[in-house]
Amino acid sequence: MRRLNIKALPVAMAAALLLPGGTTAIADTVVKHTGPLKWETNEGEFKLQVGGRIMADAAFYDEDNVDLDGENGTEFRRARLFVAGTMYHDWDWKAQYDFAGNEAEIKDAYIRYTGMDLARITLGQFKQPFGLEELTSSKYITFMERAMATNAFSTSRRIGLGASGAGDNWTWAASVYGREEGDDTDGDEGYGAGARLTWAPWNEKTRVLHVGGSAAWEDPNDNNVRFRARPESHITSTRMVDTGNFPDPDTFAKYGLEAATVFGPFSLQGEYMMVQAQDDTSGVSDPDFEGGYVYGSWFITGESRNYKNGKFGRVSPKNPVGKGGIGAWELAVRYSTIDLDDGDFKGGEEDNYTIGLNWYVNKYVRFMANYVITDTDPTSSRLQDDDGKPKDDELNVFQLRAQIDF
Repeated sequence: MRRLNIKALPVAMAAALLLPGGTTAIADTVVKHTGPLKWETNEGEFKLQVGGRIMADAAFYDEDNVDLDGENGTEFRRARLFVAGTMYHDWDWKAQYDFAGNEAEIKDAYIRYTGMDLARITLGQFKQPFGLEELTSSKYITFMERAMATNAFSTSRRIGLGASGAGDNWTWAASVYGREEGDDTDGDEGYGAGARLTWAPWNEKTRVLHVGGSAAWEDPNDNNVRFRARPESHITSTRMVDTGNFPDPDTFAKYGLEAATVFGPFSLQGEYMMVQAQDDTSGVSDPDFEGGYVYGSWFITGESRNYKNGKFGRVSPKNPVGKGGIGAWELAVRYSTIDLDDGDFKGGEEDNYTIGLNWYVNKYVRFMANYVITDTDPTSSRLQDDDGKPKDDELNVFQLRAQIDF
């Protein structure tokens, strides 16, 4: 292998940016353009990728009793840019920011060592190992929003140290973590640990069976604990199920079971999650909360969902628009439920039914339409009437999304 001239690397990268493909050679540094906004040098010793996603949403609400905070309207759900790469073959890195809402927020920021066969080691802020839907990128999820239980219970991004590995039909991951970047703390930072295992006894291109489980334990220390969820629509900030802050939170444990299958154009997916929480307030019972979802999808045009390493990925239309085709069309139906009522905690219950239609114009452009029907029993005090009775509500949501990633 040729010795890399580090000083020439920025010049070579800049030259490669101006070329549609092929290679650029400067001072013994060879830069190859390997794909859309992807480059590598000297047989992959150094790699660079620039990318992002834009998701523009519109939502229309029809509610009976509950006054929503933020009604019919539009928003940029996500507006992200990232830079990722590899240094000296074994060191991966990524920095991703979200600019939605006119604010810059760190999403992913980590370094990862990949030089061992047994495991990859990740340090920084990244998604912790809990749940199938949460770990599937928002670019590839079937519905516009993840299910209520996923939003309420999944760990998502935290600053931590993790290890992971994968084989042909199995994956494992474990981590220890603290808070998410940007979260305010009331005292000492909390901490936790989590793990996830998956197995796919069938793992073929159009035929998959996936099962898995996750568990996590957290000590919030001096910080608040609260479980809540939007009605699977993001433009409104109203949560009709909400435990409120625990009076004196102690540790809590989370468990998740997941399963999915793909048979050609048809797929099924579901998860069940449970939280066992502890509160040190005298006379207050320790609550258990639960929730889950199940959904099915059908690609009318014959495509299949793409599965790899314990999660789902990009769908590639067989006949994309612009190349003589109509793209890929997917019809999906989901039922989701969450129960935040237990003992002294009255966070409410909610059942949602969603019909979704997705049009994949090509690999990188997608349009989505979701119709969500909610049936709620919001027993939290904020959503009670003047007599202290809950405002049961049936909320109807129609929402649209235009999405592109690169």
